[in-house]
Amino acid sequence: MTNLNNKKLKKLLKSKSRVKIEQNPDLFYKEFLKSEVFVPVIAMENEESLSDGDTLDLQIGFFDEENGDRNIYLFTDTNELEKAGYQIKSIAVNVMELSLILAQFDIDFNYIVINPYSVDSYKIDFDEFLEKNNF
Repeated sequence: MTNLNNKKLKKLLKSKSRVKIEQNPDLFYKEFLKSEVFVPVIAMENEESLSDGDTLDLQIGFFDEENGDRNIYLFTDTNELEKAGYQIKSIAVNVMELSLILAQFDIDFNYIVINPYSVDSYKIDFDEFLEKNNF
């Protein structure tokens, strides 16, 4: 699996950098929108039945939390994926392209959670995310 280079984003997500983000959210969004992240996906058909050249329909995976929130998890690199402790099928996607896809969903999401299994996980309000992208 390809490892992504999100060093600047991960540095901003560190607990000690949170004050910078709170004081200047545009600093975070500028870095976040040019990042490439891993997005969990679900294959809509049996992968073993595919032949070379066939296309595979994928659905972005979302997570329904115990408190009722419906969230999308994003991972900055393979190390963060491994922290989940279970196998997560994912694809690498540019965040700006992902925002175009998510804006078309008919599902109400609460948050985008970056590195949800990390001590430095970070939640973004879904509607605020779309607003920052002018949707």
